[in-house]
Amino acid sequence: MEYTKAFDLIAGKVEAELSGSGYTKQKVASESDNELVALFTSQNLAYSVVYYKDKQQMVLRSCAMTDEGPDNDWKTQSTWLYDDTVSTQKDAESIANDFIEGVSGTMAIRRAKQVKKKQKKSEDGNADPKFLAKRFVTFFPELKEEIKNEEDCYFPFRGATFAKEHIAPKLPLCIKRATKPELEKLAGVFNVQYGNGDVDTRSVITIVLLNSLDDADYDTLCPFFNEDLQKAAEAARKFKGKTVKPEKPKKKTPSKFSTLMDQK
Repeated sequence: MEYTKAFDLIAGKVEAELSGSGYTKQKVASESDNELVALFTSQNLAYSVVYYKDKQQMVLRSCAMTDEGPDNDWKTQSTWLYDDTVSTQKDAESIANDFIEGVSGTMAIRRAKQVKKKQKKSEDGNADPKFLAKRFVTFFPELKEEIKNEEDCYFPFRGATFAKEHIAPKLPLCIKRATKPELEKLAGVFNVQYGNGDVDTRSVITIVLLNSLDDADYDTLCPFFNEDLQKAAEAARKFKGKTVKPEKPKKKTPSKFSTLMDQK
């Protein structure tokens, strides 16, 4: 049985089992051509079924959920060899049954009870970039459909990418046409969301959106910012047009999902 069909069969049976327990299948893209991925999430726990083409392995994994999605600290629950030159549908069925046991058996129930949803660390606020994007629908109604398309195609929501591609290009004309009350209203969105936003949201506001403005548009809007945002925006402005050397990443297992440039 061809490996893609086997993967679909296994992932489908796992989905059927998990859906009865409140899990939702998410649309994700594989990080490389070497793998097939299916992701299922609940409030506290995520499962993924992965097929690694080079290793010819079907893998069931689990990790805790955060406010932003899976924490990507994946723990392997089961691994099977699947070589479609010799493996059959019966083999795929056996793998599916094992995976179903892995997500529904005694250990799975205990796992679900023990895992509590993790909160994102080092945040002053909790409003995320998707929440920020939705606040701009008042100014740009077409964003409603664009946000829906983003949610349908990517998980988690690519906050920085979405802001760069769909919000930033709309701001200059809006600022140029705005009356003083309209500028105050627009700046008010930035003020509130910067104050309530998590660290990603704050970066999207300053580095992505405000730094996308030319000096004239920025100078028009800036007087309506509150003190906190003015200070942050002026600091971020120093990096406009510059390439910032990224920090050396902490050693951890890399995500197998295409979740970023969103990872600014």
